Amino acid sequence: MPTHYLSIDVGSTSVTALILDIESKSVVGSSTVANNAETTSAQDKKIGRSEWDLDRMTDLALSNAKNLIERTKAQPAAIGITGQQQGLQLLDQNLTTVGNFISWQDQRSKDLLRSSSMGENRTYLDAMGELGGAMTEENGLPAFENTGCPIVTGYTAPNLYWLKANNELPTNIANIHGTTAPEFVVSRLTNTRPVSDPTDAVSWGVYDLSKMGWNYDLIDSLGLSQEIFSNLADSCTPAGQLTPAMAAKLGTKAGLPVSVASGDHQCSFAGTVADYENTVAINIGTGGQASVHVENPTPRGWLELRPYIQSGYLLAGVGVVGGRTFRTLRDFFNNASKAIAGYELDPDVLYAKLVELAKEVPAGAEGVVVDPLFTGSRSNPLAKAAVRELTPGTFTPGHMARALFEAMAAQLADSYREAAKLGAGERSQLVGSGNGLKLNSVLRESLEAELGMPLQLGRHNEEAAIGAALCAAVADGSFKSIAEASTSFAG
Repeated sequence: MPTHYLSIDVGSTSVTALILDIESKSVVGSSTVANNAETTSAQDKKIGRSEWDLDRMTDLALSNAKNLIERTKAQPAAIGITGQQQGLQLLDQNLTTVGNFISWQDQRSKDLLRSSSMGENRTYLDAMGELGGAMTEENGLPAFENTGCPIVTGYTAPNLYWLKANNELPTNIANIHGTTAPEFVVSRLTNTRPVSDPTDAVSWGVYDLSKMGWNYDLIDSLGLSQEIFSNLADSCTPAGQLTPAMAAKLGTKAGLPVSVASGDHQCSFAGTVADYENTVAINIGTGGQASVHVENPTPRGWLELRPYIQSGYLLAGVGVVGGRTFRTLRDFFNNASKAIAGYELDPDVLYAKLVELAKEVPAGAEGVVVDPLFTGSRSNPLAKAAVRELTPGTFTPGHMARALFEAMAAQLADSYREAAKLGAGERSQLVGSGNGLKLNSVLRESLEAELGMPLQLGRHNEEAAIGAALCAAVADGSFKSIAEASTSFAG
């Protein structure tokens, strides 16, 4: 019986390949390379754009996976895919890319537009909300009914709406349709039209959780074509078979089952948590999430309710803080070095140095307070970050880093407390994953202080890739369910 499973995680910062052995419950090997496929100009970055070459990203992912297979000499039985679960790539009827991939970090749908009828500035998100009959939540954000999330930047439907409103949605191309990055990789491997499972589909922003399908009435009200939206498929099922051409690129045999892609948030949970019922999971990558698993739909407050793989849901605080929050502080000091001294520092060395300096500052950062909302929050999308209560003695990199980490921990802990208040229940175990957490002892310490629980790190790195490999093992019948696979591997 085959026991090796290959996964590919198409992330924002890097792409990863991993091979799992379900018999020995071990990672045979993994390989990560920087994602250098960004095409955003410096000018566009200043206005919040984030565009990428998805063909180049996919080629990078495949060559990285091929190198891993050659190095480990482990032939996979099936392949699982995960990655950034929001964003938009347009394809034509031949599955050829049309335009750039707009990533989840893109902020264009927060751009202001001039409303001639109302005579006031509104955003594209506001206009979407009006057209789709969105409700206003307690936090002031518009949200479509039963979608599990507010209307926010980076999601697929808002990107589609922006393109249509700006006459950038091609009308002269037959059968144009949209996809996300992990779905695109599955499509390339199998030469099939992309499909979405519930974990990815919810990230389009117009998926109806009560029906577990697209809300076509809502899509019509937004003036979007139904044909643009992917066909839907169940999680942990084969999307198709590896084509001979792709098998040659990977250095493996053709015909391997390729599982339907699932979102990296859900895959990270699957690859880390053995006890779904009693665990709160914190994941810090480029983004960040604090999540609890619930069996049935539950009120979500200002959190998001996302379908989990196969069954159940994750009630989660997402996207407010994460690795990019710390990266913003790191980049500030690097830019200062370049402007003043004329040279940049190694980003990884600077990252480690800031953590080291934060360790030297006592808890509480001697009164320094940071609001870490560089890109806004769910309750206030236009919020800005701030550093307050500085003195001459505390105006140091270490104090700012310590205060930032403590503020990030407080934001993540608030998500868990909100979930418990909404009926998800108290949890007794705290599990952490993601390099943004594993490489930052001060952030771990701050989370333990906020939540009053010891933090247990996952045994392996690249948890989302592990979850995707487990999805592949379910898809080919080695496990009956993803819950069984998680318990077997992470327990």
